[in-house]
Amino acid sequence: MRFRSHRGGVYYTPENTMPAFRAAIEEGFDHIETDPILTKDGVVILFHDSVLHRTLRNPDGSEIKKEIFIKDLTYEELKRFDAGIAKGAAFRGTVVPTLEDLLSFVEGKDVLICLDKFIKQHDGEELDAFFDILRRYDAKVSFLVETLEQIEKVQSRMPDACIDWDGPATDEALKEVTARVADEKLVVWLYLDKPNFSRLAANRKCSKENCERAKRYARLGIANVNNPYDAREALAFDPYIIEV
Repeated sequence: MRFRSHRGGVYYTPENTMPAFRAAIEEGFDHIETDPILTKDGVVILFHDSVLHRTLRNPDGSEIKKEIFIKDLTYEELKRFDAGIAKGAAFRGTVVPTLEDLLSFVEGKDVLICLDKFIKQHDGEELDAFFDILRRYDAKVSFLVETLEQIEKVQSRMPDACIDWDGPATDEALKEVTARVADEKLVVWLYLDKPNFSRLAANRKCSKENCERAKRYARLGIANVNNPYDAREALAFDPYIIEV
């Protein structure tokens, strides 16, 4: 059984930060999911939201009262905000990391970094620059995608890339995906059917039928596992990997 850490260690460390990534590796996670996005000056950082206030704080530790968008800040401006203090004084002074910070840290380590968001949101020169960064490091990565077009964007730049399929788990879709991605490079992700993911289509949620279908085509990943009861439910589907 393999385990993927959602945003590094969201439950006990400040999400998408170097303390989270370090903790995930120390605790034996095989995969780490994270969210590369761009700052105003084109630096690829690791941050989930489009705005600051949920996870960041002012330098003095106080809450950010106004809506500030990542896309409106340079990386130097963003580094002035505290990315750790909201999770406790032990993390005071943590800064939002760059993609290169994480890739440099995991170089040569037996951990796979799952990259969400960027493939879904960018194309052209921005995507070329993103892959240029990835090629500089000896790090294992995969790409979370939800359309065939996104698979093509990845494979045109990295033909043997590992793919995390986050789209519909129908026979029609999975036939198309597996025609493009080798079995050993593919994980099909389904979500436990809980209220926080009620918005998802039925074909993206865990059920006996959906999980068995996914395993006929590829390796099964189960996400939205947030407590021991969820873990027991997820394990009953016999997945390849669980995200917590």
